[in-house]
Amino acid sequence: MKSFFPVQSASLLYRIGLLVKEARLRMGIRQADLAAMAGISLRAVRHLEGGKPEGVSLRDFMLALFTVGVSDRVFQALLDDPALDLDSLETNTTKRVRLPRSNPEDF
Repeated sequence: MKSFFPVQSASLLYRIGLLVKEARLRMGIRQADLAAMAGISLRAVRHLEGGKPEGVSLRDFMLALFTVGVSDRVFQALLDDPALDLDSLETNTTKRVRLPRSNPEDF
C-alpha cells in the first residue's frame, strides 16, 4: 500500500513543480542556486520541480516555495477559506481521540 499515491495529488505536485521551475527561471537562478538559497538539497529541488513526491520533506517543499515567492499563490485557497480559520482550528486541536475501553466480556 505504500506505493499508492492518488492521481489527483500527483497531478497537483507536478503543477506546483512546474510553477517552482518557472519562478526559478524568471529569477535567473540555477537549481543549485535555489537549493543554496533555500537551505535544501539539490536532489530535493530536482524532485520538487519534477513533481515527484518521494524524497522531499514538507519543510523542504515549503522553503522552496517561499524562496521563489510562490507560496502565497499556491496556498491562497487555504488562506481564503473561512472553514480553515486559524483560531477555530486551534481550539479543535485540544481534543484527543481515545479508543473505548474493552470489557473482559468482549473476549
